[in-house]
Amino acid sequence: MVDFDMSRLDLNLIKVFDALMATRSVSEAARLLHLSQSTVSHALARCREQLADPLFVPGRQGMQPTPRAQDLAPAFHQALATINQALSQVPRFDPASSQRRFTLAVGSYVDMVLLPPLMQRLMAQAPGVSLRLTVLGPSDYEQELERGELDLVVGFTEPAHLSPKLDQQPLVTESVSLLSGRPLATKPDPAMLGTLQYIYPSDWGHSQLLLDSWLQTQGVTRQVRLQVPDFQALPGVLASTDLVVVLPAAVAEHYARLPGLYAYPLAEPSLQFTLVLAWHPRFAQDPGLLWLRQQLSAVAPVAG
Repeated sequence: MVDFDMSRLDLNLIKVFDALMATRSVSEAARLLHLSQSTVSHALARCREQLADPLFVPGRQGMQPTPRAQDLAPAFHQALATINQALSQVPRFDPASSQRRFTLAVGSYVDMVLLPPLMQRLMAQAPGVSLRLTVLGPSDYEQELERGELDLVVGFTEPAHLSPKLDQQPLVTESVSLLSGRPLATKPDPAMLGTLQYIYPSDWGHSQLLLDSWLQTQGVTRQVRLQVPDFQALPGVLASTDLVVVLPAAVAEHYARLPGLYAYPLAEPSLQFTLVLAWHPRFAQDPGLLWLRQQLSAVAPVAG
């Protein structure tokens, strides 16, 4: 067997060879391939040169294949058929029958605001699909998403945390509210905010820093009395103390449904935040992830 440099023979030459084998005519092969006769003739000349064989010679019944061409024909035809079959098989995702498990890195906002309606949709539309949630942390997530260890990242993440190589989609533009276990006599303004004592939820830390920066422009400094990792301890502490906390408005409204908790919107444009959905470009056309991203967009309370 003689080694052959495949880089010398491109797919278009194989297509011309296959058409000539089927039609035994340069003109008919040109018509079949929607090419000019001169283009087919030129391609045949290249095939002859690369394969060091005449391949097709004139005969009484058209162009007749040489023994070398007859040997190559079945393999070339099968190769083209295999390529056509592969290209015609469009990946599909059927939520009704899929057993796929998706892994997402999310923050507390997603747990409280988006997860209930998302799971309601999944239970109805995709009974076999499951989710695995991990805690959103200080990572740019590029490697985890590229390797497929994570499917999506969803959270209020400052731009410096997410790799610029990731595809991103804004899901929610969210304002903030003050949550208290005591009714306030008036709507909160910077002066009042400076008299209160605060809980600092760490997983909402970026927004807490922005809140402090805004208050400093108003000549106000917050007094933080308690720092907690997430939102779970808030209802009990707020109900039993005079402490307050600043949270995403949807989270504050969620807690304000509980007896004895009160939410007060802070109408300050600089305190708005964007919930970002991020994924790796490698999986941008993954049908399952396209579907899941659509579901997250559908349950987002405010368009980004």
